[in-house]
Amino acid sequence: MNQYKDASKLLGPLLKKNGPGLKSLAFGGKKKPPSKAVYATVCHTLRSREVLDRVLGIAGKAREDFEGLRDKELMYVLLYELLLGPYKGIRGGGGGKRAIMKHENELRAALVKLATEGDKATKDVISSGGGLTAGEGASVPTVKPSHWPKYVRVNTLKATLSEAVASAKEKFGEPNVAVHQVVDNVLVLPCTVNNLYEWDMVERGEVVIQDLSSCLTAVALGGGNGSRWWDSGPAKKKGKKGKDKSGVVMLDACAAPGNKTTHLAAIVNEGCEVQNRVVALDRASERIKILQKRVKLLGGDSGVVEPRHQDFLKVDSGDKDLKNLRAILLDPSCSGSGIVNSPDRVDSSDSAERLRSLASFQLLALVHSMSFPQVDYIAYSTCSVNVEEDEAVVAKALAEGNAKLEGGERWRLVAPASLRGWKRRGVAVEGLTAEQAECLCRSDPFDGDLTNGFFVGYFERVKVAGEGKREGTIGGGEVGEVKVFKEGMFKVEGGEEKKRKQKKQKGGEEAKGGGGKGGAEGGEKKNDNKRKAPSQHSMVPTDTSSMPKKKLKKLLYKQRQRELREERLKKKKKGDGGKGV
Repeated sequence: MNQYKDASKLLGPLLKKNGPGLKSLAFGGKKKPPSKAVYATVCHTLRSREVLDRVLGIAGKAREDFEGLRDKELMYVLLYELLLGPYKGIRGGGGGKRAIMKHENELRAALVKLATEGDKATKDVISSGGGLTAGEGASVPTVKPSHWPKYVRVNTLKATLSEAVASAKEKFGEPNVAVHQVVDNVLVLPCTVNNLYEWDMVERGEVVIQDLSSCLTAVALGGGNGSRWWDSGPAKKKGKKGKDKSGVVMLDACAAPGNKTTHLAAIVNEGCEVQNRVVALDRASERIKILQKRVKLLGGDSGVVEPRHQDFLKVDSGDKDLKNLRAILLDPSCSGSGIVNSPDRVDSSDSAERLRSLASFQLLALVHSMSFPQVDYIAYSTCSVNVEEDEAVVAKALAEGNAKLEGGERWRLVAPASLRGWKRRGVAVEGLTAEQAECLCRSDPFDGDLTNGFFVGYFERVKVAGEGKREGTIGGGEVGEVKVFKEGMFKVEGGEEKKRKQKKQKGGEEAKGGGGKGGAEGGEKKNDNKRKAPSQHSMVPTDTSSMPKKKLKKLLYKQRQRELREERLKKKKKGDGGKGV
């Protein structure tokens, strides 16, 4: 049957190591997405693969014949249909069916043996036909995603919200179209709408079928503190047509398939005087191809998105092309435990070792993000509901990342102003206070949220008044009284008095000649290896006569970036009135 062949084609790349995920492969390119039947068959075959391998291990002769076949993907699909599928048989004919049916009795006997003697997780898979079941061996939702609303993100790189609303009303009827109240530029449609992929705006890339929770990362990073900090480039340099080309650079560290990448690019270029750029990285050659196609379809190839086949962990913070880098979006590989009905998911039955391995990589990537001296903003997200990958990683990253900073700088958690209305928040864990946890955003489909599980943390780099103060504060002081998020905004009471003291103290230091900015700039203007006395937290030693020029140049660059950040923070403190957490 064609259904089996289509399923085997989709299954093939998923069986390769470091291959793309099922959702990326099925819905990430220009090709028409697979039918529901094909997608379901591949989902269940992937979930049943370990059991099918055990069956073949018991049925010795069948395994020998199976290993000699070229089209193993088709054999897995047919094995699933015969042993665990809804019909418990293979429909249609063909050589693949004949090869399997020769060993039917042997295969069914092996399955019965596993069902009676296997562990609980194996028994659950067999009894459920490869689907999700409740119990200790499988963490299974009682929710049905088919009953959720359908979410459509308006791609403002190619269309406006009003255009999308008008088109949706014409296509689906006015009563069926709503705009999400919390997440900007997202349309909400009833679950009964089933012809979304036939909508011409989807085909042209003007709107994107994207789950609501996966929109949170770009929204948090692009509108985190509500200041539109990205709407003024580091310098004004007019292009030939008067277009300002000096916008800031942002990095999407694990970008494929590209929905979050293009979403961020759309947010930071909407109504902007400069052209901001998102550098999109992915280390897998197959995923970078999907990313490039997606970026082209969604209008990111106009210069606002730059795909790169590169490993984020190997990116040098001194890369000249990233001199205007200000923000990083980090959505690394995770267990996928929040995605309902996803075969890529790591359930509670999976080994604790695998979760530890994922969390270690996530921590490594987040701490690496914090090491870029020119970066002031980071959004970290996962499609996991596991604390080990979410709050625990954030707590450890704050401790490790801040331990490496000098000059009174600190990374702090901030409740994104762009997600004030989002109700579900993080949980306090070791190393993370209740106030800090309230800055984090979560979604949980297993607890009533009508979207897949997700986690987002938003960080800002700040200059604090003293050393040794804990993260998640303003001006290095104690965590003050925080208003409940539902009331509209986080605010530390009494922040004005602390700021006045800091300003007075800083003014006294500058009057004594201790300001670091003049010293750093003076050294650069002389253009030699002799510098004025360094600032209190200068990265450059007083005597540089024996220092290699390359190393000195790098230190000067980092020092200048630090001074620029201090200037921006001064301006920001004058205008924000102590708002934040």
